[in-house]
Amino acid sequence: MTHMEDIQSQQGQTLVEPLKFEPLKDDTPSNTLQSRLNSPLLKVAVVALVLALGLLSYLMAATSAHIETTPNARQLKQLKIEVDGLLTFKTGERFLLLPGEHSIHVSALGYHAHTEDLTIPSGGSFLHPVTLTPLPGHLTVNVQDANANNTQGNKAQDIKATVTIDGEQAGHAGTEIRDIAAGKHQLSIQSPRHQQHTQSIDINGQDQAQQLDIALQPNWAKVQINTTPEGAQVFSDQLRLGTTPLNAELLAGKHQLMVKLAGYKSWQQTLRVNAEQAQTLPLIKLSPADGLVEVSSTPSGASVTVDGQYQGQTPLSISLAPDQSYRFTLFKDGFEAQHRRFSVDKAHTETSPQTLAVTLGASLGDIIIQATPSDALLYVDGRLMGRANRQLTLPARQHSLSIRKDGYASHDTQILPRPDLAQTLKVSLLTTDQDLWKKIPRRYTNTGGQALMLFRPDVNFTMGASRRQQGRRSNEVQRQVKLKRGFYLSEAPVSNAQYRQFERFHSSGHVKGNSLNGDHYPVVNVTWEKAAAYCNWLSQQEKLTPFYSETQGTITGFNNQANGYRLPTEAEWAWGARYENGAMITFPWGKTLPPAPKSGNYGDRSAAKLLGNILLNFEDGYKVTAPLKSFPPNSKKLYGFGGNTAEWAHDFYAIKTGLSLVTEVDPSGPEKGDYHVIRGSSWAHATMTELRLAFRDYHNQSRYDVGFRVARYAQ
Repeated sequence: MTHMEDIQSQQGQTLVEPLKFEPLKDDTPSNTLQSRLNSPLLKVAVVALVLALGLLSYLMAATSAHIETTPNARQLKQLKIEVDGLLTFKTGERFLLLPGEHSIHVSALGYHAHTEDLTIPSGGSFLHPVTLTPLPGHLTVNVQDANANNTQGNKAQDIKATVTIDGEQAGHAGTEIRDIAAGKHQLSIQSPRHQQHTQSIDINGQDQAQQLDIALQPNWAKVQINTTPEGAQVFSDQLRLGTTPLNAELLAGKHQLMVKLAGYKSWQQTLRVNAEQAQTLPLIKLSPADGLVEVSSTPSGASVTVDGQYQGQTPLSISLAPDQSYRFTLFKDGFEAQHRRFSVDKAHTETSPQTLAVTLGASLGDIIIQATPSDALLYVDGRLMGRANRQLTLPARQHSLSIRKDGYASHDTQILPRPDLAQTLKVSLLTTDQDLWKKIPRRYTNTGGQALMLFRPDVNFTMGASRRQQGRRSNEVQRQVKLKRGFYLSEAPVSNAQYRQFERFHSSGHVKGNSLNGDHYPVVNVTWEKAAAYCNWLSQQEKLTPFYSETQGTITGFNNQANGYRLPTEAEWAWGARYENGAMITFPWGKTLPPAPKSGNYGDRSAAKLLGNILLNFEDGYKVTAPLKSFPPNSKKLYGFGGNTAEWAHDFYAIKTGLSLVTEVDPSGPEKGDYHVIRGSSWAHATMTELRLAFRDYHNQSRYDVGFRVARYAQ
């Protein structure tokens, strides 16, 4: 009956009784799963699964590394291979490693330990070779004489030998030579009385000790020496061996043998000895000794001849055959020769020589010296003798004479007095300045090919032109100048060929098809700066101090004390062109126009199509420039001041005001300016103004009729 039926059956009853409440049991599936998860067996299974997954991941990521050694593992003792790093496992000869950086350490008995850092790749297998280096070995070389059994006293320990390995001394025989690198070596054994022994040897290494026994061959031989008479002393290379008869042991090689016996001549011979080849020398017959004569002289240093044969200078010992008479002659410069007849006695030898002493008489000659200035001093053979003006009596030999005075150059000479003739020496000392100029060359050719001449004007002259001179320009103001400093001036302007040594591709151009570019024609179309740079280039070729300061190809100044090449100053140009016989000339050919025939290259009829002004009655044969030296030089042997090309001067252009009473000495113009001076006429000039030597022009650019010549100070 169900609970509901029970209630219904009792509906007719009056008493209602309450039922006891009991909660329902929880039999849901969720409660069952929870209980299973809490099971210990399940937990163990989960842990095992995680470990298996981790191991699988490690195996998939790890690399199998094989460390292969040379020598291989079977040949090595106590081989030990270690690899660091987390999760590193060794399986046999292989290591299981995670990829990345690892350090390996390999060691084995008898080899150097090997440590190395490796980068292990991921996945697969990895082979890494390691070559082990053996430890060095040790060697003892035992040496004995190859003839030890036949020679008394030659025991192994008695032989001293040096051991050389690969050309370096390593030690000595009988002692251990340690730490020799394993491998093949060249061994050499050397002993003073034995032949050198050389062989190859293999050193095992691995800290092993080896021994080598070597028998050395003798490096000497027996030499039998006999003399008549006996009892002579025998020397080899100045070392005494003994007395004859003698059986000596000599090392192999060349020897200088000497045999000596009192009262007999020494015997000498070069002897070659071969190892282990005994020999007997032929009987040595000693000859009676020569007589010994010791020759001396007063003064010493006299030359000695015996019967005309030169023997040397005193003091001197001479050996001569005894019981003979000889003619001795002694002579010396400045002394009279002395002759002596002398007999040599065989009883006088090294222990008791004869003596010959000779006194030389002086041979004198007179020297008369006439010196200017009169108070100059005289030195003879370095000794001060007093005033130079005097008469000397000197030994008849070579003497050194020096005549000196402060402010003057010394006069030095050699003189040989003659007994039969008095000699006169006349000397005029030059001042220091005179001597200096005497040594300076008057003319030379420089590396550029220009011939330069030396000038020392040292005169006053007037530059410019008088206001009364026809054609005069206002910039030709007169001024007084003196050139004291010596200078060189080139005989002619610089040619195209000479300039092209400096600027290879320079072209002087042409005028309406008429070339200005011939090799022997004057260079034109050159700026002042280019001309100055050429001068500096010449200085560099001859290692002279450059005159012009140059910065990145630009001339920035000049050094007036430099001895390098430069352009002539305007004063030097004016003196070179105009100064003759104490006056300044007007034209190169004379005083008036027209130019004299063949006097220069000017604007003539042949250039009529090129120029506006020409000389109608003049023909020089050239339309434009002419070759250098085509016309005669002036009185100073300088070419080109009359026509052909005008010339750059060193000076910046300026105009003086009025005739100054002050004489300018060696003027070089202003230090700054915008233009440079141009002097002289050219092939393009034809007017009176331009043809005058006083004509001054200026410019700052190149022109087809302007060239240049070079100059430099002599000191």
